Amino acid sequence: MDEEFSRAENKKNIILITVDCLRADHLGCMGYEKSLTPMIDKLANEGILFENAISNGYNTLYSIPSFLTSTLPPFKGIMGCSIAEILKKNQYTTATFNPNPVILMNLPNDVKLGKLRLDKGFDTFDVMLSGKNMAGIMKDSLFHIPIKSARAIFKNKNGIINSIYKIYDIALKQWPSIFSSKIDTYLPNAEDLNKAALNWVRKNKENNFFLWIHYMDVHEPYASPYYENKKELLYLITKYRDFPNKLTNKEIEKLHGFYEDEIKFTDKAIGAFVEQLKQMNCNENSIIIISADHGDSFNEHGALGHGTYFVDQLYDEIIHVPLIIHGLWKERIDRQVELLDLAPTICEILDIQKPSDFEGNSLFEKTNKGVISRSRFSISFRMLDYKLIVNLKDDMENELYDLKNDPGEKNNIYKYNKDISRRLESGMISTLKNKKSKHEKTRIKNKIKELSKKQKI
Repeated sequence: MDEEFSRAENKKNIILITVDCLRADHLGCMGYEKSLTPMIDKLANEGILFENAISNGYNTLYSIPSFLTSTLPPFKGIMGCSIAEILKKNQYTTATFNPNPVILMNLPNDVKLGKLRLDKGFDTFDVMLSGKNMAGIMKDSLFHIPIKSARAIFKNKNGIINSIYKIYDIALKQWPSIFSSKIDTYLPNAEDLNKAALNWVRKNKENNFFLWIHYMDVHEPYASPYYENKKELLYLITKYRDFPNKLTNKEIEKLHGFYEDEIKFTDKAIGAFVEQLKQMNCNENSIIIISADHGDSFNEHGALGHGTYFVDQLYDEIIHVPLIIHGLWKERIDRQVELLDLAPTICEILDIQKPSDFEGNSLFEKTNKGVISRSRFSISFRMLDYKLIVNLKDDMENELYDLKNDPGEKNNIYKYNKDISRRLESGMISTLKNKKSKHEKTRIKNKIKELSKKQKI
């Protein structure tokens, strides 16, 4: 490994590209039958492709703080340092361009971003949201509150919900531009991100730099730039947000097509970004890392999205993400790895001491390990061959899947394979004990007790 890393001695810059909601199984280099990602595939074929990379969180607020700080979610209190802080202390110029509005918010799901301060360590922390952008986001959120409230109030009264939906559906079909969700897009797209990020690179290319770009195009509302029937696009996207359970299979297929279009659009933007780096002579001394915070589901397990508007899930369509490192050597790695290891690996590549509070290790350690992933109500422990999901709600049973013979996670074998279930439960508890840092000690001790009780059932 030392010999391999010696080839990276002139690689001074780290460019981290993350694509919100990008599933690993939609990349050509991962076997997807459609050619959606020729540029990402090229980078994968020229670099290191991790075929089994797992996100530690089911949504942005669980995943992004986790891979920036190498800390398992969920988070309470003040966390340790981020990779941006580490690199800044080592004379790196640091920047991020990330138009995801939730990184500015204090949302009610264990993550208190006011304490986490994701901007720490970044010389430039640009969410690219103007006052007009933020006003549009707030207007859209307020506009849909009555529908969300009605769904919550009458969730057990199907007759009332159906009556509300019939009126809603007629109005939405007739006047989609009035009732539609945020489709005229007040979030910057991939081309906007490229423009801002490349302008920053031009100004800072003489320095060693860490640049993190987070593309939002693949995230709903899937405002496909290629789909000509805008009226239908408006209708389907808004229905997806307000009445997802009313979508037909055909409509879900169309939404999935919009998702694929957005992947194509983002891949093209990544290609344009890399080409501009070459023209600025920045590619030869830069390492490019491509990944995602999580994926998105399309009714594979009875839900859509990734937990924002729907139930939270930890199936592979959500937690199996792309991970590519371009600029070191060529290799396909089939060992299971986790995004928790991303920050420690950057430290290793740049020969920087890894902080003691990083819970991950190098991606290049040749060990077979289980990976913990979290949502609000579930915790999973994934091995290459099996995945255990412990559901923390009393009305939900635990799940165990044979990933080799049932990669789609359709057949829950938890009740029928007690030996395997206990082995993975023990592995989960052991991993939690080993991973969590001191300030999480009390919470994790309580969680271990809770899981231990489940083992005895």
